[in-house]
Amino acid sequence: MRIESTTNQRIKTVRRLHRGRERHRTGRTLLEGPNLIEAALDAGVVPLEVYTVERGAIVERCEAGGAEVIDVSRVVLETIATTVEPQDPVAVIEVPEAGPPGFKRVVVLVEIADPGNLGTLIRSAAALGWQVALLGGADPWSPKVLRAGAGTHFSQLPFRLADLSEIVGSGRTTVATIVSGGLDPKDISTEMPIALLIGSESHGLATEMVDRCDQTMTIPMTTGAESLNAAVAGSIAMYALSAPDRTDGSTR
Repeated sequence: MRIESTTNQRIKTVRRLHRGRERHRTGRTLLEGPNLIEAALDAGVVPLEVYTVERGAIVERCEAGGAEVIDVSRVVLETIATTVEPQDPVAVIEVPEAGPPGFKRVVVLVEIADPGNLGTLIRSAAALGWQVALLGGADPWSPKVLRAGAGTHFSQLPFRLADLSEIVGSGRTTVATIVSGGLDPKDISTEMPIALLIGSESHGLATEMVDRCDQTMTIPMTTGAESLNAAVAGSIAMYALSAPDRTDGSTR
């Protein structure tokens, strides 16, 4: 059966996953396009449902894994997706649960509200061997963040912290990034496990949060540059603190 109507009840149910409240209530989210779906499958996450205009190899792989495949018209696919010109197919998945922090390096993203910045930071963390922890901010499993993360969510699942105390006192050296007055990255020891804190785009880290950290770090900049975009600053900071052993695979 092919669904042609955008008022179909099933389509309405899937479309509700555009809203964060519904994603949180159901524990589900949307993956748009073959690249994200393939990344999920490679990590062992099989979609519950796959909506497709024209079946292809990725849809067949989903179906072989147990996903329900629903044929839809292009108009219906555009209704389900969150992009103007969506890639076929669109899938519904259960959001994977992340375990406790187990990596040598954890980056704590504090109130990162911009989906593009959050997705980029998750992508950088995966590339550099950092585990991602979240305090507030955007929904890491929203379609926008997933697209910006380019499938890297599934290699190192981001997890939420209830409070910074879950990291402070856990045996990790906590390092707060600040605009000025902190240590140069090269002066911070990377021998012990590290928790690196990155603040929000507009406000940075709260003073009381900085005070709870063991060290502060500032990225050196040329005269006249006030600050960096959160995603850029966080990516540079992660690279700077992982450079000594980034080629030997010692990320855990």
